[in-house]
Amino acid sequence: MVFKPKFSFSNRSMIALDHAAENVFTQMTGNPLFPDAVAEVADLGVGLGDYRTAVADAIQGGKHARTVRDQVRAALENKLQLLALHVQRVANGDPAVILAAGFEHNKVRQPKGDCPRPTNLNVIVGPIGSCRVLLKVKPEATARSYRFGYRVAGTSAPWTDVNSHGSTRSVEGLQQFAAYEFRAVYIGSNPDILDYSDTVVATVI
Repeated sequence: MVFKPKFSFSNRSMIALDHAAENVFTQMTGNPLFPDAVAEVADLGVGLGDYRTAVADAIQGGKHARTVRDQVRAALENKLQLLALHVQRVANGDPAVILAAGFEHNKVRQPKGDCPRPTNLNVIVGPIGSCRVLLKVKPEATARSYRFGYRVAGTSAPWTDVNSHGSTRSVEGLQQFAAYEFRAVYIGSNPDILDYSDTVVATVI
């Protein structure tokens, strides 16, 4: 099963949003699971303080104070959403990691059914000297993941396969000025059913 943090905070009451932000701030502060989010967590703490001040001012204030409160609330929601994206990348579907960050989670429905054959593989050659290409296919709703393959063109060498959770994949370290053939396939609910695309030949620079 795959889990993701809950991203929506707009439907929460003022108190519920305060509690959600405080929980994330408390859980992620100094958490060794998220060493790259220190600045964002600190920024969330500042945003939470601003939000509490704006809420208090709006109780006694007029229309202007309520407008400021709503603007500060939107900024706080955005900070939470950015942190949720970071947690999603780190957790990679693990609910325990999501909970450790102070977020609630949703179980993501897994796609079902066989995937079609990719028909639009695009190979974008990197700048000269990079020895890199970017492989792209159209996203497929029934795909659980994507697989790209490459080998030197005109040979019977085995394919080098690279997997990706997204529909794009960068491949580096290729031989400069060599022609390669590339292919792609969607991975569905049955990983044994693989319907590869036609090959695309491109010269690496």
